[in-house]
Amino acid sequence: MVEGNQTEPSRLRICRMAFSLLALALFICIVAQVYLAGMALFGNSEAWKWHRTFVHMFEYISVILFFLGIFGKLSWRMIWGSLGLFLLFNIQYYTAHGIAGALHPVLALVLFWGALALVRSSYPFLKRR
Repeated sequence: MVEGNQTEPSRLRICRMAFSLLALALFICIVAQVYLAGMALFGNSEAWKWHRTFVHMFEYISVILFFLGIFGKLSWRMIWGSLGLFLLFNIQYYTAHGIAGALHPVLALVLFWGALALVRSSYPFLKRR
């Protein structure tokens, strides 16, 4: 039993640090995704292909964050917030075309602020030793 107690803080620390780093990576990917959309709108229409493809490289990070949040015993806001981002990613697919298209950039803003909130709330985990 003593060994389990000694390894638990290490497991928590690793999960929390991984959560913080992946939250930052997700935030950077969202910014890059918006940049690709801007590139496509204001010049290089070839960038639409990059915009459609790039999201598949990072959309599941939020699911990994959900599980890291559970294993790292993070606050329910961080845990469910990460799953909420995954839900928003999926809603984005339905707003990419048609009449709901006006919601696509609005939801991108929500994704941006949600990811930023996760980064800010998990930042202290990087400072702890």
